[in-house]
Amino acid sequence: MNDYVKYGSMNEGDNFLDPPPAFDVTENVVNKYIASTNDSTLELTGLNATGKRIAPPMLAAVYVIDALRTRVGPPGGIHAKQQFKFHRPAVIGETLFTSAVVLKMYERKGRNYVEMTTETKNQHGELITSGMITRIWGKES
Repeated sequence: MNDYVKYGSMNEGDNFLDPPPAFDVTENVVNKYIASTNDSTLELTGLNATGKRIAPPMLAAVYVIDALRTRVGPPGGIHAKQQFKFHRPAVIGETLFTSAVVLKMYERKGRNYVEMTTETKNQHGELITSGMITRIWGKES
């Protein structure tokens, strides 16, 4: 299998996800997330002040990883760490677009590392989350 992104094909500053993939925040997705995490936060069950139902903030882990899966590294890669900054809750009915930019590339202990910044905006360009992810790139054959 050689249809993965090679470490040497990237550069710092590269737009990793172009175009940014779409993720639909549906009632089904939100309900499945809540059920799988046993989240009992009352604010997630009703409507907010604008009459919309918000998604759990950590749904960000789902839509960001889902976006990054559209361009995968070689087998054996490791999701080392990730952090999010929440700008506002996503709501059911929005379509989210996650972009990623290669921030830093380096080698440590014989392994290649890639740090990326991420931004997720809705269909109107409103910022939902931003963050950073560190990936240990898999060994290339």
